Amino acid sequence: MEIKEEGASEEGQHFLPTAQANDPRDSQFTSIQKTPNEPQLEFILACKDLVAPVRDRKLNTLVQISVIHPAEQSLTRYSSTEIVEGTRDPLFLTGVTFPSEYPIYEETKIKLTVYDVKDKSHDTIANSSRI
Repeated sequence: MEIKEEGASEEGQHFLPTAQANDPRDSQFTSIQKTPNEPQLEFILACKDLVAPVRDRKLNTLVQISVIHPAEQSLTRYSSTEIVEGTRDPLFLTGVTFPSEYPIYEETKIKLTVYDVKDKSHDTIANSSRI
């Protein structure tokens, strides 16, 4: 395996004084460039110390993500996580990503609702209760 070292790229030169940007020995700076497919907003979810509605029952947790757009003021279901079984401290592998073309603004509200799924055999959260 070979590791190649590159000098400052053209994008990085905009952030450095000219003498530093043209010096190939000074390669400690990294250029950051936004790609067209980079998400506008992305986050992961985890819960801590959830309480089961019934004592000694293991939780099967799911988080539903909804969006309230400022112009519409209506709740729109956006996505949901996978079900994490048997823990009070679930860490979800399914993150939430809003692509760059999605209309999200500073005033946009994101609602996260945590459910305890009682019947996993259905593709719905109707047989679930909020935690």
